[in-house]
Formats: sequence, structure tokens, C-alpha cells
Amino acid sequence: DQLLYLAAQKQINDDDPGLSGLYPIGCVARIKQILRPQNENIRVLVTGLYRARISELTQTEPYLCGTVEKVPEIRVADTLRSRAMRREANTLYGAYLEFVEKPSQSVMLKMLDSDDCGFIADSIAQNSGIDFPEKCKLLSQLNAARRLEYAIQTLRQEIQMLQLESDIQEKTRAHIDQDQRDYFLREQMKAIREE
Repeated sequence: DQLLYLAAQKQINDDDPGLSGLYPIGCVARIKQILRPQNENIRVLVTGLYRARISELTQTEPYLCGTVEKVPEIRVADTLRSRAMRREANTLYGAYLEFVEKPSQSVMLKMLDSDDCGFIADSIAQNSGIDFPEKCKLLSQLNAARRLEYAIQTLRQEIQMLQLESDIQEKTRAHIDQDQRDYFLREQMKAIREE
């Protein structure tokens, strides 16, 4: 049925990771499209279906093969706390979108329309610049409420990082602008003296 189990490896420069070199929770996905660009690796477009883990490894050569089992997600009741967390997550994601060059408004609209803490947490992980190990921790968290709490925490940190980067860029730009103005004035003074 064109299904794949996708699991991230812990060390990117490990060309042949074993089971211990993979994060414990991955995703079963359905292949939507296979692209074969010239002189490049094959690119595969997939749609994630559900969380899963390898329960048994049956082969390691020439590739890993094993038995995969679905990991049930722990749903949370629609409580005042879960509503507050969803609202906070949506507000933070809106603030995050102000920093990115190509904001994804359609993702934001889906998040605003959702009352599923897990969906909102997964959307934040998928559509933000959060570091990859943090995304893997989010994927591994099966309790939707805890996953959303962690997504909020990591998104706050990401926004702080973006704010600092923006401040640094602004200071650098102002310094460069001042240097350019000084250079221009020196050149004008030199031209006036020559005159």
C-alpha cells in the first residue's frame, strides 16, 4: 500500500545507523509522489498517518527491515486548561509567523480551527524552525497535553532566539549604515579639499 516507516537518526553523519541509532518513535507514512531528479537522490513526498515504533528488527542488510506497531496517542479531555494551552499555542505561533519570511497562514487557520491539542503541537513542530532533536522529542511524547506544553515551551525559546537574531541583524545593519555614511562623508570632504 506504499507505506513506509520513517524514523529519524540520532547522529546525522552516521551513514548506516542501527536500531539504537534511531529515535524510538517514528511515523508510518503513505507515499504520495516519487521524484527522480537527474544526478540527485530520489525524493519522496509522503503524508504522515500515525506514530509507530519498531517492535522487532528482522533484517539489517542491505537496509533495515522490521515489524512496526502503531503507538496509541493519549487524547486529552476538552478542559479549561487544554483550551488555555491551545489559545496560548496559537498566540505564540502567530508571534512566530511575524519573524519568518514565508508565513504559513493556512497552517495557522487550521490550528485556530482545531480543538485537538495533539494536532496543534504537531503542527507547531512541523511548521516551525524548532531544532530537529526537539521535534523528535515532541514526536515521542504520546500524551497530547504534555506534547502541547512542550511545544509551547520550545516555541517560546524559538521566538526568543529569533528576536535575538533580529536584534543582532538590526544592530549590524545600523553599524554598517553608520560606516557607509562616515565613508561617504569622508569622500565628500576629500572631494571638497581637492576642489
